[in-house]
Amino acid sequence: MPLGRTLKALRQKQSLNQKALSALSGVSQATISRIETGRVRQLRSSALKNLADALGVSVDFLMGDHDVFAALPAGPNPGAAAVPGVREDRFRQIADGLDAFVIHEQGRILYVNQSCADLVGYRREELLGKNGIELVFAAQSRPLAQRMVSTLSAEPYEALLVRRDGSAVPVEIAGRTINDNARLAVIRNVTERRVHQTCTHAQQAALEVEQLAELGRVVRVVADEFEEMGVPLEGFGVNVIAEDSDRLTCFLALPETRGYRQFHDQFPLQSMVEQHASIRGLVSHWRRGKLWEREADADHLAAVARGSAAGCFTPSVVIDVPFAHGTVFIGLPSAPVARTEGIVAALTGVSLALAAALKRLNAVASLQTELAERRQEPQAVPA
Repeated sequence: MPLGRTLKALRQKQSLNQKALSALSGVSQATISRIETGRVRQLRSSALKNLADALGVSVDFLMGDHDVFAALPAGPNPGAAAVPGVREDRFRQIADGLDAFVIHEQGRILYVNQSCADLVGYRREELLGKNGIELVFAAQSRPLAQRMVSTLSAEPYEALLVRRDGSAVPVEIAGRTINDNARLAVIRNVTERRVHQTCTHAQQAALEVEQLAELGRVVRVVADEFEEMGVPLEGFGVNVIAEDSDRLTCFLALPETRGYRQFHDQFPLQSMVEQHASIRGLVSHWRRGKLWEREADADHLAAVARGSAAGCFTPSVVIDVPFAHGTVFIGLPSAPVARTEGIVAALTGVSLALAAALKRLNAVASLQTELAERRQEPQAVPA
């Protein structure tokens, strides 16, 4: 098969138009068009190599006289390019058994198995031939992904994948070399591990708290953990509800994307309940031990405006998880966020750490009060 027909067949088989191949190879679209129509019969070796690399084949394969469609069987996934030097059925078998995809050194996805595609919310055919680094990796993880496909290191690393719905998934990726141009990327969802890590860090921070005002340190740690998990939070906080002393204490931390600020406010509980339906709902759900996920309406924003976070914390959705002394909450943006089970699990774990810290603080405060009262008691005069 002549060079032009081979080039066109490879390009079409991988669902690439001439413009996309030009972007991948650095060879102009006009030159690609002239090659495919037979108007260019000889090409510089550098351009040949760039085209071959972009298509995931060798220069000899690109220049060879063979039937491309016979050499690169479509199999069950039309559009998947074969990896030279590895039998097509073999790398399919490897990838399908490992939750993996095969990626070209320039980032283009050559093959992906179904479970891996499901993880990011795409159909396989929507990923094949696309630049996987740009499409499914979060911006902060793209340099790591590029290093994974351009080096021979097999050391696993953590990254964030972005699902089609905009939510993020923390994963661990280990690269394996298939040939000079392609890498097998084995993916493992580590959401559960990151949730456990968040809870552990919250427990460690809670152990260092010696008074109520220091709960803000725990809130800061958890907000940072959520952000690193890829949760697009507006803020994370704690409401401490003390009915006996008529006090509502609120701690809030904003992520870096929202200014990286902290707030600490205290309100008369009964007054807030009477004036704001959102606070009445909060206390009602807390008393019944019920998780509360709701839209942040005008009343909620008005209640927030009573404190120091006015104008800074404006989420569209708020999730409150109750615990013995109040609730832990997270504010989410207007964009729909899927896979909230991981968020709720982390909130629940964090609430346990805060409950233990507040129980300890209350016990210490009670003991201090008792000792102070004893010191004030009149001493008995001996007879």
